[in-house]
Amino acid sequence: MKLNKKNTGAIIFAFLVLLLFFSRTIYTYNMPQVTGTRPRQGSLSQLEIARGIARWAETESIYAIATGTVGRVFVNEGDWVEEGQILFETDFDMAAAERRYLEIINNIERLEFDIQSSRNRLSGILAALADNSDTAAASLSGQGGIISLEINRARQTLRNTEIAYELGSVSRNDFINAELNLQSLLYRYQAEAEDLEHSLRLKQLDLLNLRLSRDAARDALGKYMENGVVLAPVDGIITNLNVERGKLFHENALMASIGLGNEFIIECMISLDNNFVITGDICELRNTSHTLRGTVWRVRPLEHGKSVSISVISGDITDGETFDIVFEKTSAASFLLVPSAAIFQDNDGYYLYQIKRRRGIMGEEYFLERINIYIGESDHQNTSVVRGLTFFDPIVLLSDKALYSGMTVTLRNPEDFFEN
Repeated sequence: MKLNKKNTGAIIFAFLVLLLFFSRTIYTYNMPQVTGTRPRQGSLSQLEIARGIARWAETESIYAIATGTVGRVFVNEGDWVEEGQILFETDFDMAAAERRYLEIINNIERLEFDIQSSRNRLSGILAALADNSDTAAASLSGQGGIISLEINRARQTLRNTEIAYELGSVSRNDFINAELNLQSLLYRYQAEAEDLEHSLRLKQLDLLNLRLSRDAARDALGKYMENGVVLAPVDGIITNLNVERGKLFHENALMASIGLGNEFIIECMISLDNNFVITGDICELRNTSHTLRGTVWRVRPLEHGKSVSISVISGDITDGETFDIVFEKTSAASFLLVPSAAIFQDNDGYYLYQIKRRRGIMGEEYFLERINIYIGESDHQNTSVVRGLTFFDPIVLLSDKALYSGMTVTLRNPEDFFEN
């Protein structure tokens, strides 16, 4: 059967179409398939969720005034108490406190006697050193008179030795020795006087401390008698109760805490690069029982994040309740935004791939061009570009293969950016 020219032409044309189709398919088979998007002008919607525990903003704490044991306990944690209500009883070692007080009194009396003795000794030495007359011993009594006699005897010996030396009956060495003996005696009593003055200053300080200890011990005895029963200092809720009957406690130990009012503080941690949460912001707090609003009153940077303190006023929540805290804010400024997934990074910094069109061997084709950029703030979807991008041409959002600048690609959604 012979084919006419018309049928032959149709077959050839069909073959060329199939050849073109398979050639184009083979040409684009190994090309990366990319999805494009456009940069846009808009605001950042910033969101972060943290977790925190509610604590009373104001508490009144009760500390032990001294070591003792707990007697009867009349309240439990979580109880509402009124000012003056009995909380628990305490037992102190009164006998030991009384012994301590008497011991301090005895130490004060001994020290006062010692001080008076040192003063008398010092007065005698100073009086003897101040009076150089031969009649000093007659005018002084006690230790001063004895010291004065000793000094006058040395002076008289020096005078007699000096006369004998001038007459030639004693040697010069005897005269020098008599002179040195008098000077040595004077220096010795002068040094003793200085030591006594220094010792008296120290003893006065010791006496002052002992008197303060005596007053404290006396006050403690009074407090022991007054604090046998511990009363609530304010109205509130018992948040901490560290007492049980028969339990030993030490001085300054925390025995109980009372939460006041309806204000709670919730502490939580946010990421270190979170710059949108600031003092005064309003945030939302949620759990299975409550949805509340709180006010950020402090943000503190730490090593691995930022600590946020939130004030909440509510009569429904309790100390120790856990909340999910939602921080959400839309920026007031407008930015040039790109999806965060479209941004790449290497040793040279951040960059995008711009999608461009050109004529290739198989007709129109798409290729990539690298655009280096500088980025700013981000939210959970978009990132602002502060430099390097001044156009709204399409950029690569997703790709099924690794990319590089100049690469030819297959664009999945060309109708969004280019005319057919």
